[in-house]
Amino acid sequence: MRVVLIEVTAAHYRRNPLSQMARVLEPLAIEYIGAYLEQYGHDVTLIHQLDEGNEEVVEKIVSIRPDMVGISCMTYSFPDAQEIATAIKQAFPKTATVLGGYHVLGLSECPSGFDFVVKGEGELPCRDIVQFLQTGRPNLDSIPGLCAYRDLATGLSVSVKCNVMGASLHTLPIPTRLPRERYFSMSMGENLADTRLACIVIGRGCAFHCDFCCTPQVFHGRHGYRDFDKVIEEIRFLQSQLGVNTLNIRDETFGPESVIRAFCQKLLKSGVKIKWRAFAVVGTVKPETVALMAESGCHMLFYGIEASDPDTLRLRRKSFAGHIEQIAKDVALAQSHGIFVRGGFIVGHETDTESSFSRHLEFLKQVLPDELYVSFLTPFPGTPLFTRAEKEGRILERDWRKYDCEHPILDVGIPADELVLLRQELYRKYYTSQEWRTHLQARIAKRPEEEATIHRYTNFIDDRLKIFNSFAVANGS
Repeated sequence: MRVVLIEVTAAHYRRNPLSQMARVLEPLAIEYIGAYLEQYGHDVTLIHQLDEGNEEVVEKIVSIRPDMVGISCMTYSFPDAQEIATAIKQAFPKTATVLGGYHVLGLSECPSGFDFVVKGEGELPCRDIVQFLQTGRPNLDSIPGLCAYRDLATGLSVSVKCNVMGASLHTLPIPTRLPRERYFSMSMGENLADTRLACIVIGRGCAFHCDFCCTPQVFHGRHGYRDFDKVIEEIRFLQSQLGVNTLNIRDETFGPESVIRAFCQKLLKSGVKIKWRAFAVVGTVKPETVALMAESGCHMLFYGIEASDPDTLRLRRKSFAGHIEQIAKDVALAQSHGIFVRGGFIVGHETDTESSFSRHLEFLKQVLPDELYVSFLTPFPGTPLFTRAEKEGRILERDWRKYDCEHPILDVGIPADELVLLRQELYRKYYTSQEWRTHLQARIAKRPEEEATIHRYTNFIDDRLKIFNSFAVANGS
C-alpha cells in the first residue's frame, strides 16, 4: 500500500525566535514508523512540514494518491493537522487518515477529518491498520494503541479500549532518514558550519512521572533499550553514509546509570569517534560516570531544572525536590568535564508571584547553565496537570495553537501579559548578566578551541533578544 507519514509543525512555532529557530531536529517517530512499514513491503513517503504551508503539504500528498496518511502532531499543531487531514479526505474520501503524536493523549474519539486515533508508539498500530485496510483483519478492537476509529457505515466515531503496546526495541529497523540539509542546531558545540546532525534513540520510556509531561502516558511504564551493537551499527551508518558527526540522543531521559555506563563503554570499545548530547536527570549520575560520558564524546547535557524552590519541584513531581542543591552540583560537575549544560526552566507555576522572578534569576545565576530555555507551564491534554487544572478551573486558554510552551495557559494570579514580560526579563537579565558572561569567558580561557562556537551562540542570543519583544507583542502572547 502507498502510505504517507507527516510530522506537522505549526507556522507560529516555526517563527518563534527562542524555540524552534534555535534548532530543527528530524522527525524520528515517523522515520521509525516508515522503516517499520517498509519491512512489510509498503511504499512509504515521509513529509516533515517545515517551510511548507498546509496547502503545499496537501498538494504533495494528493500527487502521491496514498491509501493511508498518518499524521503526527503536538497539541499546538493539531489545528494544522486537522486542516490537512480534512483536505485529504475531501480530495480522496477513501484514503484512511490516522492521527498520532502527543495531542491524542487527551482524545477518546476521532476528530473531524480522521478515521483512526492511535496513542503511544506508532509502529504496531500503523502496521495493523494498513493490514486491516488490505484484508479486513485484524479486528479493530485488538489493534494495540488504537483508541478510536470511524465506522465506515455510519461515519460515527467508535471508542475502543486502548491497549498501548510498543514493538520490541530489538526488532526495530534503522529508521528511514530524511535529507540532513534541513536540520541544524544553534547550541554550543553544534552551531559551526561543519556540523552534521542526527537523532537516535537508545531506549524508550521514562522512569519518572513529572505532572506536566506526556511521556508516562505515551509509554505507560515501559522503559526498554535497544541492543547496543545495533546502536553502534546505526552510528557507523550515519557517519559513513550521511556524514553525521553529532548525535542528539532523544531518549526521554538517558539512563539509568548502568545503561549510560554500558553505552559509553561500548562506544569507546568500538573506536567510533562522535559527539553526542542527551537528556539527564539531576541526582542520578555519579562523578565517575560523567567523566566516562565526556570521554566517550558527550558534549552537552540537558537538565530539566524547572523551578527555584523545593515546594514547586514537589508539585511538579520532580525526583530531586528534596535536594535542590544538587542541581548546581550536577551542572558544575558536567561543565568541569568540558560538557556544556542546557537548562530547562519553567515559569507560570501556581506558586509564582511577581516577586518570584527575582528569586528565579538569582537561582539561575548560581546554577549557571551554559544555555537556558524558559517555558511556560503548559497543561497538555492527557497529563495529570491538565486534569487537575481543568478541575480547578485554572485553564484560561483553549486555543490549541498556543499550547507550545510559549504562551501562558494557566491562571496563576499574574495577568498573562505581565507574565510574558516577566519571562522576557528573566531571559534578558540572565543572558546579559555579568555572571553568565564571565562564566563563558573563563571557559574560553580554559578551552580556547571552543571560542568560535561560544561566540556564535552569544551572538545568536543577542540577536534573538532584540526581536523577542516584538514577536511576543505581534503574536498576542
